[in-house]
Amino acid sequence: MNLEKQKAFIIRCIFIFILLILLYVGIKYVFPLLMPFVIGMIVAMAFRGLIDMLSKKTNIKRGMVSVFVLIAFYGLVGFLISMVGVKIFNFISTIFIGLPALYQDTLLPAFEVLTVGITNRFPSAQTYVNEFVSNIDQSIFEFISTTSSAVVSAVTGLASQIPTLLIKLIFTIVSSFFFTVDYYKIGEFILSQFNQDRQEVLIKLKNNIIGSLGKFIKAYAAIISITFLELSTGFWIMGIPTPYLFGGLVAIIDIMPILGTGAVLIPWAIIGFIMGNTKIGAGMLILYIVITVVRQILEPKIVGQQIGLHPIVTLILMYVGAQLMGILGLFALPIIATILVQLDKEGSIHLLKKPDSE
Repeated sequence: MNLEKQKAFIIRCIFIFILLILLYVGIKYVFPLLMPFVIGMIVAMAFRGLIDMLSKKTNIKRGMVSVFVLIAFYGLVGFLISMVGVKIFNFISTIFIGLPALYQDTLLPAFEVLTVGITNRFPSAQTYVNEFVSNIDQSIFEFISTTSSAVVSAVTGLASQIPTLLIKLIFTIVSSFFFTVDYYKIGEFILSQFNQDRQEVLIKLKNNIIGSLGKFIKAYAAIISITFLELSTGFWIMGIPTPYLFGGLVAIIDIMPILGTGAVLIPWAIIGFIMGNTKIGAGMLILYIVITVVRQILEPKIVGQQIGLHPIVTLILMYVGAQLMGILGLFALPIIATILVQLDKEGSIHLLKKPDSE
């Protein structure tokens, strides 16, 4: 009997291991490949309720309502992206174009004053001071040259990706129209391929996926809102122009694990110190530390509460997912775990054992 149990346990472990490999391959390779259609289906699901309501109240065919709603949606998204994009482009252009003037008019005179002050006080150190300032001057020149090359490379790389991005965008928009117009027909066709029991499992799975995505959106909307308030307040205290605009932009950047607020606040702090603006330099560093600490404390807790997992479990899943699959894994692994836990609670699958105390 023990041997049979051991065999069953080994077979189950192998089965789970194969499923995990298939899941990993699917998320890492197949999912990105089909991303335009996945986004199209998500858009269709998001507007299903609104379209049904408008169609019922206006007595207009659902297909026509779907087209009008999606046109309005994509028009609004395009308008917002263009407005924000212009502001970001102008801001980056201003900084990039002003780098040489900043160096010539601010940094270089500051180093000359520093050099004169030190050499007047310590004449014997003049040779070392001149050599030190020369090295700094060369380093700053190399930094400006490297930054210029990086910006040019980034713009060139982005320009080379425009055709691919345009194709993906077109397929996303077109697929969202098809999915939205024929939402119920597509759903009925897919369900008809399975028996009654499988259909119930698929419906539960769909509801759990939608519910989990909604909870994740709520969780990260809360995190972005908290970060936005922290940034806007900090920028306002430091006297930064348009603090709410910069707060919103940096808050959006903060949600990206590869970038984060450090990609903006740390260089900003360094520039502040170099230009002799200690208030800005110290303020940016303090703001970065506060946001990082608050984010690390609240993110697992907020996300965990929304999706029904313990914060430590959420933190582990987010870390492992990010290590295995990058940004996609950061969100995908906790969502998958939430769906599995919910299906286990409903009795559709049996993965977890409850403590005897329960």
